[in-house]
Amino acid sequence: MRKKGQANLIQYVLTILFSVLVLVSVSSLFYSFYMNSIKADIRESLNQLAVQTSDAIITIYNDAKNTNYSPNNYTSIMIKEVDMNYPSSVSNRNYEISLVTSSQLWVYVKTVTIGGKNVTVIPKTSGTKVVARTIQDPKITVEYDVPNVDVGVMGACRNGVNPTLKYYRYNINGVNYDLIVLSEAGILAKITGVK
Repeated sequence: MRKKGQANLIQYVLTILFSVLVLVSVSSLFYSFYMNSIKADIRESLNQLAVQTSDAIITIYNDAKNTNYSPNNYTSIMIKEVDMNYPSSVSNRNYEISLVTSSQLWVYVKTVTIGGKNVTVIPKTSGTKVVARTIQDPKITVEYDVPNVDVGVMGACRNGVNPTLKYYRYNINGVNYDLIVLSEAGILAKITGVK
């Protein structure tokens, strides 16, 4: 009689362990599916924002590039402004959109070293890029190339705050430079060299 009771107890324990194993497996599969769908949704939203930004850059560039406005020496003027109307979040995640340009400086810089340790490798970019990324988990980054834009770009916008794209022309020593800025920029300048 005692062996039958032990056998039943072992059978109940094994049944409970098997049930727990099945529940954990099903939960893991559901969580994995859920996270993959969230990541796909975020990636799709970031890609749409990057394409929207790229299209706006091309439009503002085509509209403002050939204007005859010329600012006075050491001043700048804003030629055109576009409201980007970004959302406040992407799939309930905070995000950032940055404009990156390949300047003459980065052609010569291959790595950044701080305290004798290699911090990062600078990839050589082909030109202007829009980088959209989440700043919360899951961290996802989307890069989108902007073709046929020969002016500098700079700036970043977080969570749709101040989502304006502006085309500036500034004059330094009698030479006009054009710059497209996303959101705000403290300094409008072009790096021409490093000493």
